[in-house]
Amino acid sequence: MTPMSRRAAVRGAATFAGASALAAHAAPARASAEEDSGRAGGDDGPGAGAVDGRGATGWTEAELRDRRRVLALGFTAAEADCWLLVARAGAAFFALPEVHPSETPDVVDAVHVVQRILMQRPAYRRYREMGEAEEPPPAD
Repeated sequence: MTPMSRRAAVRGAATFAGASALAAHAAPARASAEEDSGRAGGDDGPGAGAVDGRGATGWTEAELRDRRRVLALGFTAAEADCWLLVARAGAAFFALPEVHPSETPDVVDAVHVVQRILMQRPAYRRYREMGEAEEPPPAD
């Protein structure tokens, strides 16, 4: 048996994830109005986990768990949607045939850049709130 490289392992996992995401065929529905109002956690809806493993919102059970985690961290519903869509885009990309070996690290870096920026947003909002509480903005 030949040893498996990290690239082959990542490509195999991403291919499986990408194929699963692409098999779903549909983009997820916008977050519910309750999630938009800032309620962390959210209700997965009555159809969660129905027949094809996707909930009423179009997300898989694993995606819904991930969504609850990022909402609990302070993501808005739109940021949580973006987080999951970035993961789906990465998986879909790695399901494509490789054209050049340098694509892999470039796409991994790009996905991580977007994820890092999304993770910073709740902290930055909180930072601004704390600053405004200490020093209200000057009245013009």
